[in-house]
This record gives sequence, structure tokens and C-alpha cells, in this order.
Amino acid sequence: MLLQIRSLRPVLIVVSLLSIIILLDLSRSESYIANRAQSISHPLLSPYFPPDSPDLVSVALDGTWKEDIKTVNGFNKVFEQRLEECRTGSGPCNKNQDKVVLLAWYHFRRALEGHMQGENVWCDAMMDAMHALGYTLLLVQNRTHFEDLWRRHHASVQLIIWEDSDFGAGAKPCLRNSTCVYAPSGLDLPVPPPNSTHLNIPIWKVFLAHWWNGPSEPLGGPFTLSPEPYNRWPDGKNGGKDNFYVGYSLERTCLKTPFTPHAQRPRQAYVLAKSLKYFVMPSYSLPDPQGVTENQLNDDFYANLARTNNITWLGQFKLDEMPKELPPHPPPGITQVERMDRPAFQRLIAQSRVLFGIGRPYLSPSPYEALCLGVPFINPVSGWDQEDPENREKWDAQQGGLLFTGVDEPYVYHVKVGDRDGFARAVRKAMETPIERFIPPDMKMSGVIDRMKVLLETDWRPTALMQMEATNYAFNE
Repeated sequence: MLLQIRSLRPVLIVVSLLSIIILLDLSRSESYIANRAQSISHPLLSPYFPPDSPDLVSVALDGTWKEDIKTVNGFNKVFEQRLEECRTGSGPCNKNQDKVVLLAWYHFRRALEGHMQGENVWCDAMMDAMHALGYTLLLVQNRTHFEDLWRRHHASVQLIIWEDSDFGAGAKPCLRNSTCVYAPSGLDLPVPPPNSTHLNIPIWKVFLAHWWNGPSEPLGGPFTLSPEPYNRWPDGKNGGKDNFYVGYSLERTCLKTPFTPHAQRPRQAYVLAKSLKYFVMPSYSLPDPQGVTENQLNDDFYANLARTNNITWLGQFKLDEMPKELPPHPPPGITQVERMDRPAFQRLIAQSRVLFGIGRPYLSPSPYEALCLGVPFINPVSGWDQEDPENREKWDAQQGGLLFTGVDEPYVYHVKVGDRDGFARAVRKAMETPIERFIPPDMKMSGVIDRMKVLLETDWRPTALMQMEATNYAFNE
């Protein structure tokens, strides 16, 4: 046995030397990979060097992958480079990287530019979710650009999220046009490639993004994407009950805004109204008892509460949409603040004690942002059954998503329009009743990713055929 061990010594020495050489070579390789990763400076290329088993929610909430790109050309250039390297094998090809989603709704472009409208916020969250799932995203600028992208990438397109309109790059001119969409009568018919006269877009790959509570034609709810779970709204108020609920999350931005302890906040209330005209619209929460619209701009409701309860009212309102015969100022007691970007807006809301709704805008993300920042929302109820006034299923409200999903005090105060005493009580109570951050479960990024995964991985062809029959789908002559 001793002789055998001695005879193995030279072999062990050689093996040890080889191990050292291999380790040195590996260290050089690791150094090369690290240097290569650093040399790829743009965050869109970071999936080439992903962490082991990356957490999809963390990837989606990071957000840095697109923050330095503000143009469609710059965005598409990076993604098409990734797609080409995946196709040719000249670079890594991660899960879903070879699958394309065409983003043909103009709000996707506006989200990239930093706009704050509700549709832009929704698109921003959808892009984060799709990016976390690894898909190649391509933005569409106009009809010509759309056709070019489709012809070049049709074999890789997994889905098209399109605009429900008939202008610009909107979907309506296409969806009943036999030269644009391919809508077969059977499941087993092959899809022809595009040619010089026909785009041959499979109709089951087209989904229309629609902010409001209702389906989009021609295939209705299953092919209509929604930001709210309209299926949970009561009968008679759930026109979009069959829509595909994608939803959105505000976590990425609102969780970056520091939470201000209640005791450290000024006695500040923020009025939710992006336009001054909301104070004179029929939906206004404090209508003049005499029906004189101009009186609503001279109402002392806010000034009285400011004086008796030491409240500072703030708001930012566009003035250019006001009727010329009306005074261009908010009611007394409200201070107009400068327009600001979204991070600054969230910081201002986080310093407030209550967000006060006045009837418009409907379904705004701002109440959700406020709740995420620990700020309660006063939700005007604009309609109810006179014979059954406390039946909430018969109510209409500025933020129906909070009303019909059961969010109540101390997070949301639902007050009937015209109830001045009720609004005053709600303001005083909200000012003195602290809440922590609150995010509705459906609005967690994990939920958005899960629903987006279902949307992108489902074979929608059978559903499309059923909807074509149910809606009597036909091409325009």
C-alpha cells in the first residue's frame, strides 16, 4: 500500500499543477466576464449577466433599465441588438429574449418620456413586468413604423398591445381589414407570412389597452386589457367584467419616496384636480346650492377649514381649459403650486395628511399613490339610489376601484357629493388619524407579473375563434 501511495505522488503533483493552471485560467475568465459586464454600460443589456435565479419582482421594481433612454429609436436599437444576438447565437439568449412584444399604444412612448397621466403610469408598470419576464419590447411610432416592425419580426412576435383608436397607429383601421389581420375559421390553419399586399397579423395576438370600464371591439372583453379589476364591480357597473385585468403597480416609485411620520407632517391637505375646470363641472363634489357655477370658485369651504382647523390647502391646476367668462383661480384658501415631475409630486403628497378628491379625474392613480405614501383619500360619491342611498353597489364614485374593492376608513372616506358637513368631518378626521403605507394586494408588482405571464404565455387562438363567432366578426367590404 505504501508503494502504491509513493507511486501516485508524481501523478498527484501533476494533477495539482493542472488544478492551479485551471484555477488561474478560470480567474482570468471571471475577470474577463466581469470586465465585459462593466464594459456594457447600458442597463438594458444587464440580462446578459443576470444574477443566479433573479427575483422577477426585484428586477421589475429596479426600473433603471430604461431610465436613461427617452427616444423610441434609442430604445428599439438596444432591444433589436439583443434580439439579433439571440437569433444568431452571437450573444447570450435568455428565457423569452427571442420573443417580441410590439407596444403600439402611444402611452408606452409617453411613459418612456416620463409623463404622469394614468395611462402612462399603467404602461410604465406593464413594461417593467414584461422586461422582468425577459421579453424583447419594441415601441411603435406610427403606422408605417408598425408595418416595418411587423414585417421584420413577425415570426418572433408573441403579442401586440395596441391602441383602441382609429387615428395614428391605432388598431381600428386594421382589425376588420383582410389585408391587415389574419382571422381564420379553424384552429389548424397555418398562418401565412406577410407579403407585399397583406400583413397577415394573427387576430389572436392583438390586445387593445383600454383605461375605461368597457370592452373594445371587435373581439370584446377577452382581448381588452384593463387597469382595474372591473369583474369585481357590481352588476350594472361592470361593463368591463370580461376584460383581461392586467393592472398596474406604483411600488417602484412610491416606495422610493420616504415615509413621513404623521407627527412630522405639516397640517397640509392636497386637492386632487389637474385642471381648474374640475371645480365648475357637474361632477364637482361641492356644487353651489343655487346652481351658480361661478360661486364654486368663490366658495369659502376651504378657507373656513383652513382658519378653524389650521389647514394649508395645496393644489396644482391647469388654467388653459377654463371658460373665459369664469375667474382663473381656485377657491379661496387653496394655494396653487408649480407643476412638477412625478418624484417631486410624490414627495409633496408624502408630506400631506389627506388627499381631497373633488369629483375628477376618474380612476386616477393618485389616490393609490397617496395610500402607498400613508395618506388617506376622500372619495366623492357622485351617484346613489335615492330609495336605497346606503347601498354601495348602487353608488358611483370618483375612484370606483377603491369603493368596490372594499377599502374604507381610515384609508378612504366615501362622502356623497353636496354633503358639505360630511366632507368637513372627513377632512378633520383624516387630518388627525394616521395610517401606514397601504398597497391593495392586486396592485403589488408580483400580481402584475403573474397576470402578465398568463397573458403572454396563453394560446389565445381558441378564445379568438369563440369571440369571432360570439360577436359575428366579419371583415369590412
